[in-house]
Amino acid sequence: MLKVAIPGFEPMEFDHLVLDFNGTIAFDGNIIHGVEPAISMLAQLVTVHILSADTNQNVTQQVAHLPVTTRVVNSAYQLQEKLEYVEALGAESVCAIGNGNVDTDMLKKAELGIAILGQEGLSPKALLVADVLMPDIVSALESLVNPARLKATLRT
Repeated sequence: MLKVAIPGFEPMEFDHLVLDFNGTIAFDGNIIHGVEPAISMLAQLVTVHILSADTNQNVTQQVAHLPVTTRVVNSAYQLQEKLEYVEALGAESVCAIGNGNVDTDMLKKAELGIAILGQEGLSPKALLVADVLMPDIVSALESLVNPARLKATLRT
């Protein structure tokens, strides 16, 4: 379990980290440098889930060596399937990270939604529903390992 205490908020406790694949932890279908060690570290604290429509048809191979659960969602129903996945885990125990229109509902529903501005860009819709914007995925993952960074951003 990952615990984050932020002044002005109820303490957050996460059992699950839900990550979008393409555009979030991967660029052009390849995992971004620095993501693997961060996921391995976080997997000691939470269950890490990777959701993808598998645009490049390689998500399973890319994450096979990581301690994660992978779910390929139907590209036509990504928005709904990602939301349902977060709800099934118990949204109050989920931190979700994404960057696209198809991530908006899961970012909004999760206890903590982090939008990232990566190499593939960031949907304005995702930005508007997220709790935090991070410049890249490594910064986002590191903020969960070092929650003082989230405190500085979110405290009231």
